[in-house]
Amino acid sequence: METNNTKAIFISIAITIVALMLIEGVAHIILSQVYDRKFDSSLIESNKYGISSGLKSNATGMVWGRPFHTDDMGGRKQSKSKKGKPKLLVIGDSVTEGVGVDDSATFANIFNNSIGFDEWDIRNISLIGWSCSDYRNVVDQVVGGDSTIKSICLFYCLNDIYGKTPVKDLPPIADKGFMSKVNTFLQAKYATYKLIKLLVYLGSDHYYQYDQAFYRDTNKVKVVISDLLHIKSVCDSNKVAFTVFILPYRTQLYHRDNNLPQRILAAEFSKNDIRYLDLLAGWPYKRSYEDLYLFADEIHLSAAGHRVIPDAIYQK
Repeated sequence: METNNTKAIFISIAITIVALMLIEGVAHIILSQVYDRKFDSSLIESNKYGISSGLKSNATGMVWGRPFHTDDMGGRKQSKSKKGKPKLLVIGDSVTEGVGVDDSATFANIFNNSIGFDEWDIRNISLIGWSCSDYRNVVDQVVGGDSTIKSICLFYCLNDIYGKTPVKDLPPIADKGFMSKVNTFLQAKYATYKLIKLLVYLGSDHYYQYDQAFYRDTNKVKVVISDLLHIKSVCDSNKVAFTVFILPYRTQLYHRDNNLPQRILAAEFSKNDIRYLDLLAGWPYKRSYEDLYLFADEIHLSAAGHRVIPDAIYQK
């Protein structure tokens, strides 16, 4: 009898282990489809714009699970070439670069294919990780040296306020004690744990609340405005139009009066004569906005989200 019980226990343990392995395998597959965050580093050219890196010209790679191609300038490749026409540069971070969507799905490519932009050669030279100091370096390097650049559209993500602050010096987004270390370990090692955590935090405004806090730091806001004023000055000197577009976070679309960063930026932009457009104010209303952003993501747009950007601009 004891032998039979021991055998039953071993069988139960074996079945449990196999089941857990199967679940872990399925979680890996699901994550690879909906939450692939790998960036092909071979696409990066160090110090392309002064001390800021950029994308290599005519390169091919994979970014967040999608094929990624660049043009002769090192911008995200557009489906329609308009060489010889005045250039309109689109500058931003990973949101504007269009991580997680195909080349043809980015809002920059949508604008480039629009009838209203037939006379513009739109180049999306954005890069993941950029912030205002990088935008400044880019403009210093390209404006003036290329007389065909006639307009710059800077798409500002609210986390651009981090600037060049090293990650280790940023305030912790969560407790950095023992449990935080355990959490980091489990996320790195077990796909099942990571997927469950993403599902638990789905729809959370955790990241927005974290980033919003930076706008209460007047010194950080001053640095942002200083960089943008420098860009405006360079553009004005070279007769290049300059406009800033403020991108919204997903949770702000549900609670549009939760817009402290936008209000602070708008006041500073107006005071300093920086032309801007707050896309939160013009974003079309709908019941749910989850499909407009990547899975469990607060800021990165899906292909459907990129298609809304023109509507948000024109409605405003």
